[in-house]
Amino acid sequence: MSSQPPTVVEMSPSSGLPPCPLCGASETKAIYQLTGYRVARCTSCHFDFNGDFQGGGETGQTFDRDYYMEAHRAAFANHAKDYSKDPSLKVFENRLKQVEAQIGVGRVLDVGPGLGTFVKMASTRGWDAEAVEISEYAANHIRETHGLQVFNGDLQKFPGEDESFDLVTFWDSVEHVAYPKENLETAYRLIKPGGMILLTTDNFDCLVADIASLFYKATAGWCTYPLERVFIDRNYGFFTDETCRALVERVGFHDVVIDKMEYPLEKIKLSVLERLALASIYGMAKLTGRQAQITVMAKKPQ
Repeated sequence: MSSQPPTVVEMSPSSGLPPCPLCGASETKAIYQLTGYRVARCTSCHFDFNGDFQGGGETGQTFDRDYYMEAHRAAFANHAKDYSKDPSLKVFENRLKQVEAQIGVGRVLDVGPGLGTFVKMASTRGWDAEAVEISEYAANHIRETHGLQVFNGDLQKFPGEDESFDLVTFWDSVEHVAYPKENLETAYRLIKPGGMILLTTDNFDCLVADIASLFYKATAGWCTYPLERVFIDRNYGFFTDETCRALVERVGFHDVVIDKMEYPLEKIKLSVLERLALASIYGMAKLTGRQAQITVMAKKPQ
C-alpha cells in the first residue's frame, strides 16, 4: 500500500478547487468564502476542507515558535516546561487507560505531539513512547524538555518498521495534514495486528459551527469572524463523525468507537464575552450531543 502523496494536484475545472483529499472526487464546491481562504465541500462524500490550504503536514515552518508561543499561546505556553499543567492531561490519561484495558502497555507513536504532553505522560505509564513532529521547534522542545525520541519530519518519511507499534495516536493533528488518508494508511502499516489507532480532531457537525454558520448566512457572507474561529486557516480537513468514521474504515480499521467532547476553554484565546458565550454553547452542546470534538478509537484486524 503506497502512502506517498501525489506530487501534482489537479484543480476542478468548474470550481478552481482541489479534489477531495478523502475520496479523490474532482467535483468540489466552495461553501464559505472567508478571509484569504475558502471552505470547500466534496459533492460525493461531503467532506469539508480548506480549498486554499497553505501549510500543515508539508512544512515545519507553519508551526514555528510563534505558532506555539504567540499565536496559540493560550493553548501551549502554560505547560511548555511542565506537562502536568496541560488542561488536556486528564483526557489523555483517561483515553490511554481505555487503550490499556484492551491491549495492555506497549509501544506508542504520537503523530503531531505539539509540545509533548501525551507522549511524556505515556512514557511515565510504562509505554515505549516516541513521536513524529513536522515542526523543528516542537521536536527540539520535546527532546530537550522531556528527553524523548522524536522524528522531525513528515509521517510519510518516518523510518519505522512495519507492524512495530501497538498504538498510533493523532491528537489534534490529522486536521493539519494535506493528505489525511495517506497518513492513516501509513499509521495502519506501522501498527501491529490487533493494535489500535486513537485520534482526536475537531467536529464540524456541532452546535458552535451551526451558530457561526447562521451569522454568516444571515449577513450574506459579511460576518466571517465566527466561522474563522471555527474553520481555522491553519487546518486542512474539517471532519465530522461520519467522515472521520468513513476515513478510518476505508483505511482498514474496524471496531470503530467514536465519542464527543469539547476542547478546553482554558486553551482558547477569548475575550471575556466570548468565553461566557462559548461556555453557554458548550453546556447546550453537551445536552444535545453536538460537541465540537470527536475522539476515534479503532483496531487493526489480527
